[in-house]
Amino acid sequence: MPDETAPTQQTEESWSKVDPLIFEGRRIQALIQIRAAFDVGLHDGVDLLRERYETLRAERPENFKVEHDDYWDGFGSL
Repeated sequence: MPDETAPTQQTEESWSKVDPLIFEGRRIQALIQIRAAFDVGLHDGVDLLRERYETLRAERPENFKVEHDDYWDGFGSL
């Protein structure tokens, strides 16, 4: 019988490596990790990064080292 929790555990483990980068404002490094962990292209990776950022900003705003208004400065739009 396959372990149905494996994908969720893998996903959580993958995010646990990305989240600290997001909190620190290291967006490019986070994007690189996302693309590798989830095997997605650049545009999908950016979408995942933005979605995860919004989730974390709502759930744990105190963990961010960069203010919301400044977070995406210099990142550009893809």
